[in-house]
Amino acid sequence: MKVLVVGGAGYIGSQSAHLLREQGHDVRIFDSLSGGHRSLVPGIELIHGDILDRAEIDGALKGVDAVMHFAAKINVGESVHQPRDYFENNVTGTLNLLDAVVDAGIKHFIFSSTCAVYGVPQFIPLTEEHPFRPINPYGATKLCIELALEAYSRAYGLNYVALRYFNA
Repeated sequence: MKVLVVGGAGYIGSQSAHLLREQGHDVRIFDSLSGGHRSLVPGIELIHGDILDRAEIDGALKGVDAVMHFAAKINVGESVHQPRDYFENNVTGTLNLLDAVVDAGIKHFIFSSTCAVYGVPQFIPLTEEHPFRPINPYGATKLCIELALEAYSRAYGLNYVALRYFNA
């Protein structure tokens, strides 16, 4: 399977890219290198681009069967002081990516989300049935995309998984 790892030069994305290759998949990385490092993915095709640029995304998706999306602004404290940057990148950029994925006919999408979609735990152990109550813009941006993924799945048949990490 040919997999595009968006944000694949970051920590989690690069580890995922290497694991995919070890399992025999053909891997391509799309990364702005704003938080990632080319040195983390030697020998893997890397396309330098931005998820806000639809033409760059369209080019990177050629021949791809599945997308893993790790590209995001991730500093919770910064998100409180610069919410515009977080909503633009994490929501607008990801919707741009999702539109390109759907238009390309790709049916498999893995999204790197966060436990921040839950906010302050109301019960422990925290389960997937816990209510969503993000308390910062970072968590809110991730929840926006999880809700968009549900809608895209229903409307366009996109198969998706959202990974809600607590610690990477």
